Amino acid sequence: MKLLSLLCNVTLLAVLGYNVVEAGPLFSNSIGNSLPAMNYFSMNQNQQQHQQEEEEQYPQISSFGSKNSNNLPRKYRRGGGNISSPKLLDVATKKIESDVRGGSAAAGNVVRTMTARRMETLKLLSGGAAGTVAACITNPLEVVKTQLQSSNKAAGHPIDIAKTIFNADGVSGFFRGLPPTLIGIIPSRSAYFYAYQRMKTFLHPTLPEGSPPNAMIAGFSAGIVGNTLTSPIWMVRTRMQLLIDTAAGQRQYAGYGDAIKTIFKEEGIGGFYKGISASYWGCAEGALQFVIYEKVKSRLITRQNKQRSEDGLVPSQELSNVQYFWAAACSKCIAAVATYPHEVARTRMREQAQAGVFKYQKGMWETLGVMASEEGFKSLYSGMGVHLCKVVPNSALMFLTYEVVRGYLDQYQIVEE
Repeated sequence: MKLLSLLCNVTLLAVLGYNVVEAGPLFSNSIGNSLPAMNYFSMNQNQQQHQQEEEEQYPQISSFGSKNSNNLPRKYRRGGGNISSPKLLDVATKKIESDVRGGSAAAGNVVRTMTARRMETLKLLSGGAAGTVAACITNPLEVVKTQLQSSNKAAGHPIDIAKTIFNADGVSGFFRGLPPTLIGIIPSRSAYFYAYQRMKTFLHPTLPEGSPPNAMIAGFSAGIVGNTLTSPIWMVRTRMQLLIDTAAGQRQYAGYGDAIKTIFKEEGIGGFYKGISASYWGCAEGALQFVIYEKVKSRLITRQNKQRSEDGLVPSQELSNVQYFWAAACSKCIAAVATYPHEVARTRMREQAQAGVFKYQKGMWETLGVMASEEGFKSLYSGMGVHLCKVVPNSALMFLTYEVVRGYLDQYQIVEE
């Protein structure tokens, strides 16, 4: 095997006449459309020294591709006959590909490439895919939280709410609003992370990446984009999740199609954007979360590199998956508690009319004022415990996925299509 690797290197040197093999179609390795093309660069200094030692042992090697190639020992000949350059190149290419796939030292010289469009698509979908899985798992908590936030509370404790939902609709009642969630979570989260990354890059170097102003502006902008695009989806979801009060003239929708038609008929296109002001105020939560997250991540990296320096290791800008998860969980928890009242106000603003009157339609601040005066300050934090149980692991999973995908894509060089 060592000799075969030597044959590869010498042949390539003979063909190209350089110490370094240039990247090109010859060494492109595409496996269908499932993997990006990879270009290979050969020979570090140690390999060159090893080559010289082998040439001294087998002087015939220098005649590869020439008429004297048959002077090699028979066991190094291909088929025992004349060794032509095309055959040697074929062997060399296969050897390089085999070494790279097998994880040999040649893998360290791999340069992976990807088109800009493909990279942006993967970044766009990375947050959405994780959000979809998390949303399916935590949807029962979302349904219970929505009831606790509404003015139609069946009872004051989450367990009592869960019993009411189960008695009314069975297990399926805990998955009300899941279809809109599955439809909306990918565009919402994808747009959120995509806008965040693009805004961070746009603001740099005026506001350096990782700095609080950069993270805050990028996070707020990402929230605006995500909420504007998907507000109608969340409006329909909230209406479907809320338990109705027939005594107040509210009615149960027959399905998602019926909900969309009824909202449009009775409330117009603006009905799908009720609570949008509260959603925009909630963008402060995303901005605060990103600021805390970037700060925590920066400190963890600094502490990690200090330890690596003491151990004689090179610095690294990557953290472990566990560190990413807990950094995201802590930042989300702090941000969610600090800005939680907008969640309650948004749910109230999306409720059906009671006796033909929409009680919470004057804006988020007016809604919070009415709730505080009628139900007390505590009502502004209704359902917060259930909300944290849902969003903290949900957000941590999404951030972890985002960092893992980002770290993976950073290994690739962008090439033109």
